[in-house]
Amino acid sequence: MDAGNMLINKRRTTRNRIKGILSLLIIIVMIAPSISVHAEISGDHEHPDMSWKNYPYHPPGTDIVFPIDEGSHDEEYKIEWWYANFHLTGRSGHEYGTFVAFYQLNSTVFENQEVRIFSISDIASEKIYSNAQIGTLTASNDHLDLSFEYITNNNENTNLNCNEIVNKNSIPENQGITTKTEYMDTTTKPMNLNTPMSTTQSDTIQKTTTIVNNNGDDEKSADELLQYDHWYTKTNGQDLLPFQYTLVVGGDSQQDSKPMKLAVDMDCLKQPLIVGGDGFLDLGGYGFSFYYSLTKLAVIGSIMVHGIAEEVTGYAWIDHQWGNFFDKNQPSYGLALTYEWFSIQLDDNREIMVADTWDRTTGEKNNLSFTGGMNMLDSDGSSELLEDYTITPQASWNDTIDHRFYSSKWHITETSKSIDLIVTPVFLDQVMRVKENYPLFQRLLEELFPGACFWEGICSVSGTINDFSINGTAYVELTHSYVYGDIIDLIPSER
Repeated sequence: MDAGNMLINKRRTTRNRIKGILSLLIIIVMIAPSISVHAEISGDHEHPDMSWKNYPYHPPGTDIVFPIDEGSHDEEYKIEWWYANFHLTGRSGHEYGTFVAFYQLNSTVFENQEVRIFSISDIASEKIYSNAQIGTLTASNDHLDLSFEYITNNNENTNLNCNEIVNKNSIPENQGITTKTEYMDTTTKPMNLNTPMSTTQSDTIQKTTTIVNNNGDDEKSADELLQYDHWYTKTNGQDLLPFQYTLVVGGDSQQDSKPMKLAVDMDCLKQPLIVGGDGFLDLGGYGFSFYYSLTKLAVIGSIMVHGIAEEVTGYAWIDHQWGNFFDKNQPSYGLALTYEWFSIQLDDNREIMVADTWDRTTGEKNNLSFTGGMNMLDSDGSSELLEDYTITPQASWNDTIDHRFYSSKWHITETSKSIDLIVTPVFLDQVMRVKENYPLFQRLLEELFPGACFWEGICSVSGTINDFSINGTAYVELTHSYVYGDIIDLIPSER
């Protein structure tokens, strides 16, 4: 090939490259808007706006402010509770549901009493393990910091407040017992979801108490008589870490007398759900309530059940509620309402909370939602309040121990979003109850739950929203039970 032909071929190659580049640029210009839109949508789902994750945080349209309203509201209200439920998977592949609740109560029967309830549902064995305690709850009033102290020995003293146990005026003189209390720093590092808490870290407590026998016998450690649960907002050594928490709770299972424990770090992934739109629920003649939820938190830590421990990961849901709907215009037995409450976490990163209510005295269903309607938190963190919903029981279950009937499968619908969901218990017997040999404890829990027992358990969710298939998980709490005649037409659950 001569030099002239070589030059012509090079020029043709150069022109072809230029044409190719120009064509590619034209294509990019034409599709750029759709690329931008796709990136925007993907960003909303994978990297939602986190500007809310700073203290103080005051959501628009509510009087609730964080972190102040994460703390205690003292004795201004009849009732206040802090609650969390968890969907967890262990390294072994085992799945667990668990919930924890701390209560401050002030009724005509019991003045200034505190209760902690803890339950684990072991899905593989289809068994529930629970521990409930009366104790002393110390709570900060400007951020979340709960320390619950209680007696661990299994005798009738369990029915007493810890202040009564350690008060020297309540201890017989011949026992010669006093207490020494020491405090230690429990500041934690920022949460790292890739580094589970070690056993040593999860066992750290805020306060240690030693029971001293003045008659010269050996001292008894706090592990023998006193135990501490702790739930608090984490810090970086000086400042609070917004919406990041540590929870350590434990005790011996009522079912097998073996240790059960939950020690986890939680990091909130979505902005708070202000229940009912403004966080204030007018319950009519039943009183009122302030209410917010954190509907999705990443969880890492450890669990112990049936005496066996393993590391777990998963998701949590937190509720905080306070108000004067306790012991309101009713006989002296506490909550005038019973309810069926649902916290639903869907696979498409949306959450739903909804609850129906009944009058505790008459057993009649109210035209009143315990959550102000159906609350939906979208994947981008925005919330909607949907009012045109129904919860229809599809099956029943007879708790033969306490002779109560509970609904055990539910059809939940809502018209504006074409929501059509079925919620089904993973297993049926997930009842939280108290041993019969604790009559004072039973009487106190009767203030909250009829018969001092209620159904609370992990469930599966399936169905459609706007005709698209959807799945998820749920935690369901049933303080309402039925008499046989009211639920006889429902098909008994077989699982």
